[in-house]
Amino acid sequence: MARPFNLEVQESAEYLSKSLKNARTALDKERLQMLWWIKTEQVTQHQEVSRRLGRDGSTITGWLQRYGKGGLSSL
Repeated sequence: MARPFNLEVQESAEYLSKSLKNARTALDKERLQMLWWIKTEQVTQHQEVSRRLGRDGSTITGWLQRYGKGGLSSL
């Protein structure tokens, strides 16, 4: 069963795009990419993000929970 996102990304798509270009580590890039895809509505389900990034669904869930609790700085 597909799980839709119940999270609103606070940052603008433009800000996320610029941050993605300036990200230094692969992990930072993956997390910013995930948020950008969600913000621009290119993905609507956890499994799609998981598939695109090649990460387990539980990893994506953890990242989204951290973002939901503390925003970009805690991610």
